[in-house]
Amino acid sequence: MDKLYEELFRAMNQFRKLKFAEMFPMINRTDFFVMCTIMDKGENGKITISELASRAKMLPSAISRTLKGLEERGYVERNINKNDRRNTYVELTAEGERLTEEARQIMADFGKSVMSQVDEADMKHLISYLDNIYHIAEKEIEARKGQGRRKEREHE
Repeated sequence: MDKLYEELFRAMNQFRKLKFAEMFPMINRTDFFVMCTIMDKGENGKITISELASRAKMLPSAISRTLKGLEERGYVERNINKNDRRNTYVELTAEGERLTEEARQIMADFGKSVMSQVDEADMKHLISYLDNIYHIAEKEIEARKGQGRRKEREHE
């Protein structure tokens, strides 16, 4: 079973090695993800930095670094909320929207090309299996959350 476990995670992890960014060199994977999150999740095209960090499941410091680079390249703008100066909104510029749409189209075309080479029934089974494994793993992590801390206290 250990070998099977290793093979599963090797197979899943190898997707991280794919160099999607080479298909659109103007932005990296994180930039693309953040820009899509802004476009999809923003209220009236705007989203607060804290909401963006939460929805993107990224640390605020990582979001700030990413936004700084995107802002310097003219893809996003930050605006302070006039009614609540504690909130800063982020929105895509026209160029940011254009680039995000272009990158999305490239990814959609790529996905269609890849998927056209795989049997649909096999793909549906694979997705179902992976979703099932994910939910099992998620529950297992939740069940084990406190175990490491308990062991540390036992050794003190």
